[in-house]
Amino acid sequence: MTDRSTARMPTGIPFIVANEFAERFCFYGINSILALYLVQSMHFGEALATTWVSLFKSGAYFFPLLGAVVSDVFWGKFRTVIAFSLAYCAGCVVLALGRDPLMISIGLFLIAFGTGGIKPCVATNVGDQFTSANQQLIERAFSWFYLAINAGSTISILLCPLLLATKGPTIAFGLPAAMMFVATVVFWIGRRRFAVVAPAGRAWLRDVFSTKGISTILRLLAIYLFIAFFWALWDQSNGTTWSLQARSQSMDKDLGLGITLLPAQIQAVNAVLILILAPLFSYLVYPLAGRVFAVTPLRKIGAGLFVTASSFVVIAWIESRIQAGSVVSVWWQIVAYVILTAGEVLVSITGLEYSYKQAPLSMKSLIMALFLLSVSAGNLFTAAVNHFMVRPLAVTSLQAGSPTWLAVPDPADLVAGQKIDFAGATGIEVLGAGDKVDRLEGTYLVQSVDAATGRVQLMDAVTRQALVTRGVFAILSARVSTYALVGPAYFLFFAAIMAGVAALFVLVAVVVPEATYLRSDASGATAA
Repeated sequence: MTDRSTARMPTGIPFIVANEFAERFCFYGINSILALYLVQSMHFGEALATTWVSLFKSGAYFFPLLGAVVSDVFWGKFRTVIAFSLAYCAGCVVLALGRDPLMISIGLFLIAFGTGGIKPCVATNVGDQFTSANQQLIERAFSWFYLAINAGSTISILLCPLLLATKGPTIAFGLPAAMMFVATVVFWIGRRRFAVVAPAGRAWLRDVFSTKGISTILRLLAIYLFIAFFWALWDQSNGTTWSLQARSQSMDKDLGLGITLLPAQIQAVNAVLILILAPLFSYLVYPLAGRVFAVTPLRKIGAGLFVTASSFVVIAWIESRIQAGSVVSVWWQIVAYVILTAGEVLVSITGLEYSYKQAPLSMKSLIMALFLLSVSAGNLFTAAVNHFMVRPLAVTSLQAGSPTWLAVPDPADLVAGQKIDFAGATGIEVLGAGDKVDRLEGTYLVQSVDAATGRVQLMDAVTRQALVTRGVFAILSARVSTYALVGPAYFLFFAAIMAGVAALFVLVAVVVPEATYLRSDASGATAA
């Protein structure tokens, strides 16, 4: 074995690491502000914005399956990364410049297509750069790689919300677009420094569709089905419902020491907590638990599912306080992030390790793509819940002025703090501070219910101040709706789903067979 002091780091590694930093900056920057942009600038209802973002992320984690096949069978990693990166860049430009739902949807599709296509190629490309002469440096290279991921995502999550608040959406989305262009150029410049592994072609297809390949896929898909529900919860902390909850001025976002966070910046806490909790579990929690019982991957995942459910109970409590008009410290949401990140360590990190060990050597890229498919399925579930929980609200009239009253046939179905969505041409304008005028469109709240007159008073969803409006309500063209899952019930619904899935997983995990594939020498692998 070559001594570490004389072995040289492959010259292509810095280009791969720089590419990953810039690409992750781009993706997480866009993701951190997308829901808030749709709600604040495009006047989407909160459920509709969550649906759009969840579908976007579902696509971003579905297309790795396509990228894995294209890379492993046809083009190889370099051509695949360049081709999908160009689509990615185009999507970023469309999103930064587009100001209507059609252009935004086109931009998001291209971004999801691009980031998904390159996802299974980049990490495996790191490993491809090493031989037996310098294999002892691979751990250092992956440390750089994952540091780039965390640095890129954390910086963008802190910076892009600030740009959205101070410079507007063109700059806030334009910076990630510029970073993705840089990522593509850097990867192209490094092309002559990369070790290239040829695509496997038909041999790969034979392995996948062999009896062993199919049985491996089916066995892992049974596990991934449960993990999908973890992602349905986790990704809501990553730029959607948790950030939308933090918009409310009833959440005090002052951390102390003069530091006040923007709503979308709070999610950066997750990246910091991962750096703390991952080694804590590895070196303390797992060894201590191992003295009592065998700590297997499936037991870790099962425990993580229960832990994740409890984080949404905390978020539901926060929502109940906000709905009641009480002020809640952002530290309570940080407590929920601590619990959720512990669940992430137990489920996500363990799931990646489990997937790699269970996959035959020739199928590892495909199995990683199938693991990411669980993220896609989880976001698809969230999108479906947010779509189908919206129900039309019958309205007989709207009285503009100060305050604003909405007349409904049965006000008994509505409670203070309940969300009301307006869409279409309402004919009503909302008068805000500093002579600001907006259309009555998006999500507002019920301030009070007057059962005697069949009316509800409306208030702003952020300031919780009585709505001041003007105009004549266009009852024929306006669309008014509310949500079947009201306030904390939304988060308790997901907590209950997660707890039920966790209980079922414990039963299923007992009967799932395991076959660990380890490299025995340069020629192949053995199944233990």
